[in-house]
Amino acid sequence: MTTKIESLHTHTTLSDGKLSHKEMFELAESLGVAVVAFTDHDAALNDEALSYLESIRSSETKWISGIEISSAPPKEIEGLGKGGLHIIGLFVDPKNQALKDHCQKAQTARIVRMQKIVSNLHDLGFVLSEEDCLHASGGETVGRPHIVEAIHSHPENEEVIKKLIEEMRENALVNEETKIKYEGMMNGGPHQYPYSLFLSHEAYHPAYVDVSYAPDLDETVSLIRNAGGIAMIAHYFTVKKKMSFSFIEKLLAEKRIDGMETIYGLWHVGKNDEPELAEEKIEIRNLLKKYGGLESGGPDAHNEEDMRRYITTPDFAISSIGMTEKILFSGKAGKKWSSL
Repeated sequence: MTTKIESLHTHTTLSDGKLSHKEMFELAESLGVAVVAFTDHDAALNDEALSYLESIRSSETKWISGIEISSAPPKEIEGLGKGGLHIIGLFVDPKNQALKDHCQKAQTARIVRMQKIVSNLHDLGFVLSEEDCLHASGGETVGRPHIVEAIHSHPENEEVIKKLIEEMRENALVNEETKIKYEGMMNGGPHQYPYSLFLSHEAYHPAYVDVSYAPDLDETVSLIRNAGGIAMIAHYFTVKKKMSFSFIEKLLAEKRIDGMETIYGLWHVGKNDEPELAEEKIEIRNLLKKYGGLESGGPDAHNEEDMRRYITTPDFAISSIGMTEKILFSGKAGKKWSSL
């Protein structure tokens, strides 16, 4: 194995990415990425993707079969919501029947969730249809990025967004909680606006709803392990308010999780919360070292821009070198569902 940059969190058109497996692999290859793991949302490699990947086993750039499962929290945790905890599975068997059954249930639940969100967005004044969202997703996994894309496909919705931003700005002048959320939204930039305004539970006008189906953390880890993979908590900062470091330590000590991402938050580089995320990752690495947990991570790439930005952000890219080798050396995963 070459000691080069690795991307162990990557999406394709199988879920909410913009590039096919072939396009994403060729992009990674052209950028000199040594290993790329395909980790689509609740979607294991399908026959078409697997056939292509099997045909390029001899390429210098290597691939890993993965998945990102939207999990419910552990039974001890309340208030996180179904699907709010994301678990990355690496080296999973995409033909494992239990995993395939999960993916089918999850995709159906995402469609139902989308329908409810569209209804809520109508109440906020948006012009949007279920067909718009399905078109944005290509008719497969429907995620929030697809709903955002569908919203932007109607020019008149830009005025609704501007109106909501102004309403939130005015409320922030008299409400400290709204002020904090507003400043965080503006710091995040236009990409963050929909999520802070309406597409999250903590949004100013929450139109978001949970999926009706999601296995809890222990069930999710079992799904991944029974499919031959390892289970890693993704982008911890998204659940930090509900899952403390002490609870993470408990999960690691009890071997209920195999490890965590220590490379994440690419789009927070240069933002006000970057130092906080850096400290958070140090704490995670210390916990993993203490309990023999594994490290993973990557750009969470959904398109070419994400991957190129990752490659040109040294603190991220360089940290990934050798991650896969350490995972394999641990003996917790085998090479079968990869080209390694």
